Amino acid sequence: MRKSEEEQNIFLSICSAYDRAVLTGKEEMKKEDFERITHITMALGFIPYTQLICSQHMDLAVELEEHEEREREIYLEYPEYYDDEEIYEKYDKWIEDFCSQIPEDSQEYYRTLIKENKQEY
Repeated sequence: MRKSEEEQNIFLSICSAYDRAVLTGKEEMKKEDFERITHITMALGFIPYTQLICSQHMDLAVELEEHEEREREIYLEYPEYYDDEEIYEKYDKWIEDFCSQIPEDSQEYYRTLIKENKQEY
């Protein structure tokens, strides 16, 4: 089994029912869903699975990349941008919401995994 498939199976087994529906095509993937889900998969260190999601939703990947490029340009002119817009708080909330819905006996494992990966990127 390819690494992306392994990571996909793991993620689909621990994500919310809504995210599972979005990722399996039962619900439409919105830009906000794409940004949140790929942020979480990256935080988990699931790079091959994140790449798979991006390849399946190339239009959203391109749109997100353009948005992030604009944010980087804003940041160069306005270094307080991320703090003032509470970008980091939004990312932290996504991670916390994700972790809190994982079965309790697995939460600590995934919180540690995210913490370890956060140090890497």
